[in-house]
Amino acid sequence: MKQTSNCIYSKENRILSECLKVMRKRSHMTQKELAIQLGYSQAYVSKYERGQMQLGFVDVRKICRVLGTQLEEFVVQYETNLKGGKKE
Repeated sequence: MKQTSNCIYSKENRILSECLKVMRKRSHMTQKELAIQLGYSQAYVSKYERGQMQLGFVDVRKICRVLGTQLEEFVVQYETNLKGGKKE
């Protein structure tokens, strides 16, 4: 099994950040609106969307719930993007 990097600047984290940003925009929410619903600051959303912080599983699940996306659907999209495809 290939080991992945825990670096916040890894390909995996970059793609995760981009997927979350696309999902937010598709939900027609601003960073500030999402942050309010998450109970965080707008800077928190900005930082993870720019890849400047690493999110945990619980955070990703919470974001998906707020944006009305099933976690399973998000994981499929993420995996597709990791493999170089654009299912979006």
